[in-house]
Amino acid sequence: MNNIKEMKLYSDAHRILKDLKALGYSEDDKLNLEDVNQFDQLHYRGTLSVQEAIESISIQENDNVLEVGAGWGGPSRYIAYKTRAKVSALELQQDYSEVGQELTLRTGLESFVTHINQDFLNFSQNDSCFNKIVSWLALYHIPYRKKYTKKLFNLLNKKGMLFIEDLTFGSSFESSHKKMLEKKLFANSLEKYSDYLDTCANVGFEIVEHKDMSSDWENFTNERLKLLQTNRNKHEKIHGVDGYITIEDFYKTAAKCFAENIIGGIRLVCMKN
Repeated sequence: MNNIKEMKLYSDAHRILKDLKALGYSEDDKLNLEDVNQFDQLHYRGTLSVQEAIESISIQENDNVLEVGAGWGGPSRYIAYKTRAKVSALELQQDYSEVGQELTLRTGLESFVTHINQDFLNFSQNDSCFNKIVSWLALYHIPYRKKYTKKLFNLLNKKGMLFIEDLTFGSSFESSHKKMLEKKLFANSLEKYSDYLDTCANVGFEIVEHKDMSSDWENFTNERLKLLQTNRNKHEKIHGVDGYITIEDFYKTAAKCFAENIIGGIRLVCMKN
């Protein structure tokens, strides 16, 4: 299996601090969450998608929420800020988890968000201790889909809710694309849309709703790339030429894979009965 750092989006966990510095923040300044949210949402459609998750699985104060593959913890902080739920931000990469913890402290949300640096496959927690689990564009990174889907099920309380946005194989996927997807997108457990539903149903989840996000995300990734290219000079001033090229390469890969239907997307809401 490739190292996740080969995926160019993840090569520099500290780049968000450069973005915040460019907004005028010094190293130890308290941070306005809305400013941080411009940069800390590594999935598609940013806080709009997180707000839709809050509403669709009814996240409320006193909920115990797990975010799997939290990155810098952007969704976790937004959920905590909006709902006052307790959120565990679980992230495999130590540097992302550490920067995320710093951002949580500087936004004053440390009593609501706990950062955990651990591989989800090794994540040890009492079974059935969360009533909500959320994940954005992270589960496809993790190998052994059946194993971790069962783990998601076991970590939820009875009547607990699961919200996922994730990648799937697109209609034009061929086995010749596999190596490229592993290297460029760190894809370790992609499935077809229908198989994704089956895997969740087979471990015992009731599928409450599901939506094909492919066309939405094709538009998003295309616009995201155009915006980056339009602002190239500004980006290079903050992150350097190499920093720009790294992100542009990743954005190009995602946009091309959606445009050619090599990958697709799913939004899924499940319940543990």
